Amino acid sequence: MEIPAKVKEAAQYLIDIYGDHVEYLGQYQGAEAFYYRFSDDITAGYCPVYLHKSNKVDVLTGEVAYHVLLSFIEDFDESGIE
Repeated sequence: MEIPAKVKEAAQYLIDIYGDHVEYLGQYQGAEAFYYRFSDDITAGYCPVYLHKSNKVDVLTGEVAYHVLLSFIEDFDESGIE
């Protein structure tokens, strides 16, 4: 899937530093979800998630972004996560 320009704009600061690694996740609560995939050699915390709907982008970070990412992993058991 082609990454919308608005999503790339929201992720531009990461793209400038680490390269163009924005990837599509899927549909999340009526929006197209994307995330910035850091390479394995970068320690940066949770990947930011970008929700694109109606040509607007919401940027999710921290634990909120983490829980959105987890929602795309099949059969993941969050019972041990606080």
